[in-house]
Amino acid sequence: MKKLILAAASAAFLSVSCNSQPVSPAEESDGQTVTVAEVSSLIAYVDLEVLMERYELVVELGQALEEKATKAENELTSKGRSLERAVADAQEKIEKGLVTRAQAAELQEKLQRQEQSFYQHRERVQMELAEENQVMMNNIYHSLTSFIEEFNHDYRYGVILTTSGITPILHADPRLDITELVLEALNEKYAQEKKNGGE
Repeated sequence: MKKLILAAASAAFLSVSCNSQPVSPAEESDGQTVTVAEVSSLIAYVDLEVLMERYELVVELGQALEEKATKAENELTSKGRSLERAVADAQEKIEKGLVTRAQAAELQEKLQRQEQSFYQHRERVQMELAEENQVMMNNIYHSLTSFIEEFNHDYRYGVILTTSGITPILHADPRLDITELVLEALNEKYAQEKKNGGE
């Protein structure tokens, strides 16, 4: 799950950091309006793995989803074992001749329905978890993209890059690392949103 989160977050950073540069107000030259681009030459980067480990929104959403997945897995395991016991019990009764052929056929039909119901339930649970994971990824993506746009609203950085195992940055000057600055601001904003939402 962590790799999925990193991939989504990396895509978010790349899409935001590569936005077009700001344009200065129009200037007039010989009666014609000319637009002059002011591009910042400052480059910064964010360590995405650090961000994903310590950004409270990611931590909380990840923990909540992990708890749901564990609960669902435990429930499915319990139901699966119960079904296995029912099948073994029915097989034993049939093999020992403790039921009539009609009862055996009825018992097998009942078990087939239970088995089909179990597989449908398992599929439904897996789909729900996948959907919740996608919603979580969308929330993280939205949070990161909107924050980076707000953080760099004045375009003081011409480019904000990200470091992680899936990006081409092999080495960078640590003085360009704004991870802690971004992380602190992200967590402050998230804490304020939680406080305002909880009132």
